[in-house]
Amino acid sequence: MIDLANRMFVGPLWPASLLICLLVVYTILALIGLVDFGFDLPDVDLDVPDAGIDLPDGEMVSVNADFLQGLGGTVVRWTNFGRIPIVLWGGIFSVLFWGISYWLWHTFDAARYSPDWLPSILLSIRNLVIATGITKAVTQPLLGYFVDPPSYDENHMVGASCEITSHTATPEFGQAKFRTNAAPLLLNVRTDGAHLPKGTEVRIIGFEKQKRIYIVTHLPSENAS
Repeated sequence: MIDLANRMFVGPLWPASLLICLLVVYTILALIGLVDFGFDLPDVDLDVPDAGIDLPDGEMVSVNADFLQGLGGTVVRWTNFGRIPIVLWGGIFSVLFWGISYWLWHTFDAARYSPDWLPSILLSIRNLVIATGITKAVTQPLLGYFVDPPSYDENHMVGASCEITSHTATPEFGQAKFRTNAAPLLLNVRTDGAHLPKGTEVRIIGFEKQKRIYIVTHLPSENAS
């Protein structure tokens, strides 16, 4: 056991080994009923604040938070995180992350790198990227069991309602969450003229097929006169 622990908790294996230990503890607690396995699909919401970058000449360049949020949401969605139950995705990722880290370190990396902080961090990032890519490939066939089939096209969605998830939605930019029985769909939207804040309920009134952009309008509140 001591030899196994020494082989597990060394260099870039530390993050993966800690993660796999947490997974084992979580599984044991779930089996004895102390926690829920949590097979519900998560509602992933990336809320990125506005930011700015100071240039050497003192000029400030603003970074659009909606763009960052959309980019982050696209990357997260590509990994299938949030499209299948988080406990399933996390379990597959944890096992792959640890297996890749263990195999690469004891097969290749230990002879080339020292188990110091900097090389360990860089190797851990490499292993994380590899594990994420393989997790994407492994979980792709599972989407059909958790995500609604692709029946949500413009013919079904025009006239339905959704919720603005970007900081604001305008005639030039916006994103909205379309609720389904499984993971919500993230839509690129444009308003019919208004500037609508995050959380606003809107109705889909059109679809630009070439750009794959939905046109939305503000839903009046029920108590509006």
